[in-house]
Amino acid sequence: MSEFISNVLKLVSGSVIAQILAIVLIPIITRLYTPEDYGLFSLILAITGIIAIFSSLSYQLAIMLPKEDRDAAHIVALCCGLILFSSVMAGFILFFFANPIANALNAPVLDQYLWFVPFLVFFTATFSVLTYWNSRKKRFGVSALAQVTNSFSSKGIQIGMGFAAPSPFGLISGNIIGYFCAIIVILKGFREDLNLFKGITKLKIKELAIRYKNFPLFTSWSTTANTISTQIAPLLLVYFYSPLIVGYYAIAHQVVQMPMGLIGSAIGQVFFQKASEEKNRTGSISNVVHGIHRRLVSIGIFPMLLMLIIGEDIFTIVLGKQWDIAGLYAKILVPWLLLVFIASPLSTVFSILERQHIDFSFNLAILSSRIGVLCVGGIFLDPVGTLILFSITGVIFWGWLNLYLLKISNISMKEGLTDYIHYFIIGLVIALPLIIFKLLWPQYLYLLLGTGIIVTFMYYGIIIQTDSVLKASMTKIFRR
Repeated sequence: MSEFISNVLKLVSGSVIAQILAIVLIPIITRLYTPEDYGLFSLILAITGIIAIFSSLSYQLAIMLPKEDRDAAHIVALCCGLILFSSVMAGFILFFFANPIANALNAPVLDQYLWFVPFLVFFTATFSVLTYWNSRKKRFGVSALAQVTNSFSSKGIQIGMGFAAPSPFGLISGNIIGYFCAIIVILKGFREDLNLFKGITKLKIKELAIRYKNFPLFTSWSTTANTISTQIAPLLLVYFYSPLIVGYYAIAHQVVQMPMGLIGSAIGQVFFQKASEEKNRTGSISNVVHGIHRRLVSIGIFPMLLMLIIGEDIFTIVLGKQWDIAGLYAKILVPWLLLVFIASPLSTVFSILERQHIDFSFNLAILSSRIGVLCVGGIFLDPVGTLILFSITGVIFWGWLNLYLLKISNISMKEGLTDYIHYFIIGLVIALPLIIFKLLWPQYLYLLLGTGIIVTFMYYGIIIQTDSVLKASMTKIFRR
């Protein structure tokens, strides 16, 4: 477990630096671009995300599984071929149907930016494949550097374009360049692997494609359904309301999900490698799963409390007065995003235990429920009411998924719920001064923010001190 925590912290260190850059630079970006700009940008990312997640048919998840690196290299080649084909097909379709798609979404101006989608699909999906290869080779430091490079280059371009001529073009082009630079960083680590890729044959690719056919048959549809269930919100919000509402939603989702998502992704990459190794060695993954579940809860619970207490104040101070509505949206979404943060890294258990069909059923169910909830909300409710229904649906489904993943890993529901109760109580006690301050002096926004920062340091200080493995790993990294 010590090596596991150390590898996670290597990736998380990159995430932390990337998030520091984002935290420092996003307030500049939100003052350069309007909520409508962000709304259109988010629609492009939503369309890209749906295509990109399906582009490699989820074969990238199989990169971890072969015992021989040469077999894994063949799977990388398979993924790259599928991604290239998907990107070209997306470009062909959007070339002819950009205008009808934009009009169908109630955002006619979107057709000016849809031609970016094939490039975003290619770079996003390729980055994911190369990251899984790095995880197999335990090059977690390189992946961390790639994350920092992505964040720095994308935000730098977005700010530069924002000063020159702010529009969705600046936001989108920054995103593309960020992924391109990150891929360059990752490819530098491939020099020692060239021999593995020189002997690739079509016959072996076909053999491995058949061997891991459950990934395209079940996992790809499952992950696509999961991605659509996440990305469907911008697409339906713009249909029922406007790009302005999508912009508020996008910033709320980004500010809450981005740091939690990157940390969760880092943990998920290392967890997949460690759990696969443990399964092959002992036949059981219960110890690994329970240890990671407990730490995910301990990391994620306090930001949720903080956002529920002073979410709107944080958005007003940090992003600007025009984004205060996004702060309200963030408070609504944060319980759902907490459960996503905890369950997502553990969801690779389905692949490890080869139960992809259950994951597929879950994602179809949550997709159907979300489309229904957003349509009902869009017809009968205002944006706030719609997002409340949307978040409640997420809490129900992702809460169930969390407990089910523990169950199939031979961990009792009681143990899982105890993790939540334990860290919620600790977080609530430490946040008590902030709650009192908010009730008595809500007008002092900067003092509220300062108090929030202090109690956050107190909480994580206690978490590190009480987790001997985490403390030892943190100490080792700081000494380096």
